[in-house]
Parts: sequence; C-alpha cells; structure tokens
Amino acid sequence: MNAVTPRLERDAEGNLITCIVPNDGTDRTLMRALRADMQILRTSSLPVRGLAILAGAKLKYGEAPEDVMVRMVSVVVDEAQADQVFDYIYEKANIDRPGGGVITMSGSVTATSYSLPEGVPDEE
Repeated sequence: MNAVTPRLERDAEGNLITCIVPNDGTDRTLMRALRADMQILRTSSLPVRGLAILAGAKLKYGEAPEDVMVRMVSVVVDEAQADQVFDYIYEKANIDRPGGGVITMSGSVTATSYSLPEGVPDEE
C-alpha cells in the first residue's frame, strides 16, 4: 500500500469550530461533506464521554446521569469563512434535533494548512 503524503503549506490563523455530536456516524458524514462541498481538510473527530444534563432531571436527588459515547469534531477554518462554515455545520450535523449536540466557535488559532494530491479517495 502506498502512503499518500499531504503537501504542507504555511501556518495560518483561523477559527476553531468544535461540535459534540451523537456517536451515530454524524461525524463522518459531516467530515465528508466538509471535504466535498467546501474543500475543508483541517478536521478531526475524537470519541469522548458525554453527559446529558437534562437527563438528570428524571433522576433522584444525588444520582448522576449515565455518560454516553459521543464524538467531538474539530474544524479549523479561515476567519473569512468561519460564520458560513459554522452555519453549514449546524445544518449538516442536525444540531437542532433532540440530542443533536452542541456547537461552539473560538477565534484565532494557528494551524498548518495542507492539501491532498488529486484522486485521493475518502476513507471508508
């Protein structure tokens, strides 16, 4: 199997968009869509434990809700397109559905830009 080496470019300033989504494949769908529709490659997804605060409303005093596996998706975008990408992620990941997650954006992070050679297939 041949390794594909991305072409590194200069470090760039950008905004960091982070969202927590259910562990139901939303992260992979979102990352594929960002690559296909917006040519955004600076993304990552990590499994993390989440706690639904509203789930605690049904518990007895002193009990904590059970944690669940969720995915934390991080996306670094240029400052000029940050608001547009934020709205795109909100819609594409269906954040507004019950249990759909949460999305945040912070400003001014430094990240290395890179591009993949033509014809590199998406991961399965």
